[in-house]
Amino acid sequence: MINNFIFDLGNVLVDYNPMRCILGYTHNISDANYIASEVFASPEWVELDRGTLSYEEALERWTSRIPERLRDDVRTIVNNFHKHLPEKKEMTEIVKRLKASGKKVYILSNVSERFPLIVEGLEVMDIIDGYVASYQEKTVKPSPEIYSIILGRYSLKPEESIFIDDNADNVLTAKKFGMAGYIFDGDAAKLEATFVKHGFLEGSDENTNTEISEEIKND
Repeated sequence: MINNFIFDLGNVLVDYNPMRCILGYTHNISDANYIASEVFASPEWVELDRGTLSYEEALERWTSRIPERLRDDVRTIVNNFHKHLPEKKEMTEIVKRLKASGKKVYILSNVSERFPLIVEGLEVMDIIDGYVASYQEKTVKPSPEIYSIILGRYSLKPEESIFIDDNADNVLTAKKFGMAGYIFDGDAAKLEATFVKHGFLEGSDENTNTEISEEIKND
């Protein structure tokens, strides 16, 4: 029986959309695409999540290799990015229902030292039973170490746990640990229907579509 629900944060519980943030500070689409590539898709971004690089060091690297005219924009965008991660309210409602049914809920996220700022004010943080943030552990998904950490820290049995993430590789590693897994595609209604189908939640609508292709298997 699945009793433990482990959720990713970005693009699962909050809306991670770098372009929305970037376009809040520059209206030039070409510049926005360039910044997205040079900053948010950079090796430094991964190092920030791993906790092996500070934002000051990352900004120094980024501004050293981008055109001077964009440096102030990049500083502003990076320093304010955490303000542009709205909570996915429909996912929070699913978490509430899981908790109300007696389930345990956790977060396992690749996230930087700005995690406290990112989650400040999020309703879901008052509901969950615990979390593991990658920057604190100096390792990121899909490295096996971080899965071992959350299972050990909260004494979770893999066979009683399911991991929900938008990244297929991250879900695959969870399955290798014996957990069930679900690749989240942004459709909260489909996730809810899957949970209802497998008996994790009671159906809230008799017309809920249970013709779901994703099966939450741990094979």
